[in-house]
Amino acid sequence: MKTGIKVILLLFTSALANAQQHLPDSTAQALKHASNDSLRYVANTQAYFYFEETNRDSALYYIDNILPLAKKNNKPLLIARALDSKGYQLTGSGRYAEALKLFLQAFAIAGDPKNADNSWFFNPKLTPEKTRLLMLALTHHMFAILMDRTENTGQMIFHFREAKKIALQINNPLRVMLADMNLGNAYIIINRIDSALIFENEARNIAIKTRQKRYLGYVLGALGDIALKKGDKTKAKQLYYEGVYLSVEQNNVANQIWNYRKLASLYLAEGQKDSSLYFAAKLLGAFKTLGASTSQQANIGTAYEELYLSYKLRNQPDSAFKYAQIALVKKDSLYKERIANLARFQNMSFQEQLRLQDIEKEKALYQSKIRTDGLLTGLGVFVIVALILYRNNQQKQKANKVLENTLTDLKSTQTQLIQSEKMASLGELTAGIAHEIQNPLNFVNNFSEVNTELLDEMEQEIEKGDLAEIKAIALDIKENEKKINMHGKRADSIVKGMLQHSKASSGDKEATNINALADEYMRLAYHGLRAKDKSFNAELTTHFDKNLPQINIVQQDIGRVLLNLFNNAFYAVHEKQKTTGADYKPEVTATTLTENGQVIIKVNDNGTGIPDAIKDKIMQPFFTTKPTGEGTGLGLSLSYDIVVKGYGGQMSLDTQEGEYTMFTILLPLS
Repeated sequence: MKTGIKVILLLFTSALANAQQHLPDSTAQALKHASNDSLRYVANTQAYFYFEETNRDSALYYIDNILPLAKKNNKPLLIARALDSKGYQLTGSGRYAEALKLFLQAFAIAGDPKNADNSWFFNPKLTPEKTRLLMLALTHHMFAILMDRTENTGQMIFHFREAKKIALQINNPLRVMLADMNLGNAYIIINRIDSALIFENEARNIAIKTRQKRYLGYVLGALGDIALKKGDKTKAKQLYYEGVYLSVEQNNVANQIWNYRKLASLYLAEGQKDSSLYFAAKLLGAFKTLGASTSQQANIGTAYEELYLSYKLRNQPDSAFKYAQIALVKKDSLYKERIANLARFQNMSFQEQLRLQDIEKEKALYQSKIRTDGLLTGLGVFVIVALILYRNNQQKQKANKVLENTLTDLKSTQTQLIQSEKMASLGELTAGIAHEIQNPLNFVNNFSEVNTELLDEMEQEIEKGDLAEIKAIALDIKENEKKINMHGKRADSIVKGMLQHSKASSGDKEATNINALADEYMRLAYHGLRAKDKSFNAELTTHFDKNLPQINIVQQDIGRVLLNLFNNAFYAVHEKQKTTGADYKPEVTATTLTENGQVIIKVNDNGTGIPDAIKDKIMQPFFTTKPTGEGTGLGLSLSYDIVVKGYGGQMSLDTQEGEYTMFTILLPLS
C-alpha cells in the first residue's frame, strides 16, 4: 500500500472513532424545549438533516413530525419540502409507489406560482418566487433519484438537468453541485466516461469552493469509478479512500456504503484477502447503521456476498459457507421485494395516467349525455307535433308537409343517436387504448432521448476527427431510428383504430382478418373494465380458425358489434364475481369458424346469464339491464341492425340465467 493511501486510512480510522452516533446535545435540547411551532419545526428539521444519510428510520420519524407542523400552519412550500424529504427516504427504502405519490403532490405545490413564500425556515434573502423555484428544483432532483432506482435512465437525466437549470436560474451553488454529481454518475451508468468526468469535476470544485462537503465523498467515489474505467487502479483506490474519510467525517453513512463497496470489490479482485475482508465487514456494518428497512437501496446481500468471497479467499470454508447461505437468502428476499416494489410503482404510474385520462373522459361523457338528452327531448317534441298535425284534419295539407319534415328530422336524430352510442363506447375504449399505446410511446421517448445523447457525442467525435467512432455512432442512431419508426407505426395503428371507431362510417368495405379484429377488441374491452376496477381479472380464451378467410366488411361497423358483445360479456362476469365466492373464475371466450359459406363468430361468458322473461326484449332500442347511467340500451339494437340489415347475416342468443350467455354472429362470405 502506498504512503498516501496509508495516511488516508489513518485519518479515516481517527474520524470513524469520533463519528457521532446520536443527536448533538444542542439539537436534543432544542427539541426538548421548543415552545412554539416554528421552533419545533426548526428543531425537527435539524434532527432530520442529521439522520438524513445516517439512519433512514430515524429520518422518517422526524420528517413525520415536520409534515403535520407545515400543514397545521398552512405553509405550502414547507409541505412540499417535507414531501420531498419523505419521498427521498421512501425511495431509499425501496417503497417506490409511495414515494411517487408524494413527489406528485410536491410537484403540484411547487409548480403553482400562487404558493410563493419565504417565511419560517427559508433564507430571508430569497424572494418568495425564488424560494418556490428552489423547492421545484429540489422536487426535480428527488424525483430523478426515484427514476434512477426504478431504472428509468432517460427520465433520471432529464429531471437532474431540470434541477440544474432552475438552480442556475436562482444562483444556488449547492443544488448545482448536487445535480452535477448525479449527472456524472448517470453518464457513468451509460458508459459516457468523458462527460461523466466533466460533471464530477464541476461538482468537486463547487463543493470545495463553497465548503459544502456533505456529499463530497460520493463525488470522490464516482471519480474513483471513472479512474478505474480508465485503467488507473492506484488512482481509483486513493479516491475511494478519500471518499471514505470524507463520508465518515461528514457522518454520511450512505456515502460510506458507496465507497466501502468499491474498495471491498477492488481488493477482492486483486486477491488481497485481509483488505477485502476488512472492507466487506465495514460495508455490512454501515448497512446495519443505515437501517434494516432500507437495505434494499444498495442490496445488503452484496455485503454478505463480499464476506463470503473474502473468507473463501482466506481458505476459511466454515465462515465462507455461513455467509454464502446468508447472502443467498438476503439476495433472494430482496430481489422478490424489489420486484414487488417496482410493480407497485408501475401500477401507481399507470393509475396517475388513467386519473388524468378519466378527467377528460368524464367531460366527454357529460357532454355526450347532454347531447343525448337533448336529442331524446327533441324526438319527443317531434312525435307530439306529428300526432297533433295528424289529427288536425282541417289543415291536412300543411300537416303532411310538417310530417314529412318531421320524418327527415327523426332520421337525423337516429343518426346522431347512433353516433352518441359510438362516442359512449369510445369512452369505454379509452383506458384499454391507453394501456395498449403506452408501450410503443415509451420506446419512442427512450430511443429519442438516447439519439439526442448520441448526437452530442458525435459532435465531440467530429471535433476529434475520429471517423471510425463517428460511423459507429451513426449506425447506432440509424438502428434507434428504425426502432422509433417501428414503435411509432404501432402507436399510429392504435390511434387510427380509435379514430375509425369514433367517426361516422364511410361505407367502404375492405378485406379484413376477423381473428385479428376480434382479438384486438377483446383485449381493449378487458383493459377498459380493469381501468375502472383494478381488482377485476378474467381468463381470456380464444378458439380462432387459423384458416379463416378474410371477409369484406366495414371494419368500424363489425368492430363496434364485437366491442359491444365483449363489453357486455365482461360486465356480466364482473357482476357475478361480486356476488360469488373465491372459487368462481370469470372467463370470456371468443370463437371463429366457417360453415356453409358463412363466417361464424361466437362470444361466450360464464357470467350472470339473461332471465327468460327479458330474452325477447334485449334487442329492442333503449332496453338495458344495467343501472341508470351505465348503459344506453342502444348497443345490442345497433349491433343487430348492422349484422342483419347491413350484411344480411344472423345474430342469435343462447343463455341460461346464472350460468352463461353466448351470442352467435353469422356473416355471409360472399
